[in-house]
Amino acid sequence: MTETNDNPNGSRDEREAGVIEQFKQAVNGSEPEAAGQLLQSHPWLAARIDEPWFAFDAPAIVMSANRGNRDMVDVLLQHGADINAKSSWWAGGFGVLHHDHEGLSRYLVERGANVDAHAAAALGMLDILRKLVEEDPRVVNLPGPDGQVPLHFANTPEIIDFLLDHGADIDKRDIDHNGTPAQYAVNNPDKCRYLIERGARTDIFMACKLGDAGLVRRMLKEDPDALHAQVGKGEFTAAGGHIYAYLIGEAAKPLFLAERLGHEDITELMQPYSSAEQNFLLACMRAQTETVHDLLNDHPGMVQSLPPEEQSLIADAAWEHRADAVRLMLDVGFHPDARRNDRSMTALHGAAAQGDEEIVRMLMKHGASLNLLNAFGATPLNSCIWGSIHMQDSAGDYAAVAESLIEAGAKLPDRAAGSETVKKVLIRHGLSV
Repeated sequence: MTETNDNPNGSRDEREAGVIEQFKQAVNGSEPEAAGQLLQSHPWLAARIDEPWFAFDAPAIVMSANRGNRDMVDVLLQHGADINAKSSWWAGGFGVLHHDHEGLSRYLVERGANVDAHAAAALGMLDILRKLVEEDPRVVNLPGPDGQVPLHFANTPEIIDFLLDHGADIDKRDIDHNGTPAQYAVNNPDKCRYLIERGARTDIFMACKLGDAGLVRRMLKEDPDALHAQVGKGEFTAAGGHIYAYLIGEAAKPLFLAERLGHEDITELMQPYSSAEQNFLLACMRAQTETVHDLLNDHPGMVQSLPPEEQSLIADAAWEHRADAVRLMLDVGFHPDARRNDRSMTALHGAAAQGDEEIVRMLMKHGASLNLLNAFGATPLNSCIWGSIHMQDSAGDYAAVAESLIEAGAKLPDRAAGSETVKKVLIRHGLSV
């Protein structure tokens, strides 16, 4: 932690801005002792403790509860934080009970946090939920965090049944991510299936995630075009990105989702409904060399005619360590820098973030750009540094990847960062920590 008076000669506003920045760093860095010292030393800071200074316009206590950081929460409460403060997020604010940390939530209830219908649904507090509904039946469809309703938060059949029996709209969509409760539960099979049993609307992605071949077959017979659905297009769009972009994957398509999940029966079921291009891409992902070349003989120029979002399959393959698939795609003419849009990662970003030296070298041999930026303003070398800390892929060799990228001419960052082995590489190339 730096000194609390970074700029003693600056104006009062500049000095206060410096203290606020240090407070934000302490909270974001999970340093409760440093945060407490700042609050103790600056009464004016404690008076502004509930300002929405953090991600998604959240106050410090909501941010800390979101991370499950009880020590930080205690420090903030000790210095006057409002336990019932909420973020001022445009689609609906989050409070300290609206996150997936049940133990901390129950502790916060003991400390005085108000239990609204959304929190009661999440925590299985049926008695409180029943009382709230008796006082105002409309709460079963009341938009809350992100514009979600209590059914989005419900985690038990008992709570789901109660809400539905009291008028909850089973297919109510939230405001930010345009997702129904069943779509939000796509990675919670028990809840998702139960909502379907109770009448929730299904979609092809949901059927794939559940591995329900019967449902997929029925959906394709009713609407063969369902196979052409894509996250980020049509009904799977939203102001803040459809919920599937976060739970399934940006730009996901049913055929490749089923393949990625290992649902071979569903993949085979979909193939007769698929276009030649889709079957070609599937064969590429599976590294089926003979099938790929057979399809290219029947459809010359197919690779060149693929839009960028289709050629970006090479980035997916690199992310998933599919070296044979990457090699085949490069051999048949996929662009090594293909990505869905100007902000997406390239295959080199993905391979570097996973520490996959084999794929990194393969891509560079085919002319992959070393310094293209992704959505976060990161080059592939930046992605390697980030991945060495946040991904820590056990199959990766991040130091070797960093060395390969630098030797090939990658632009160096401002300072040495990342894992200890990656730092050593960067220091050897002249950077300081």
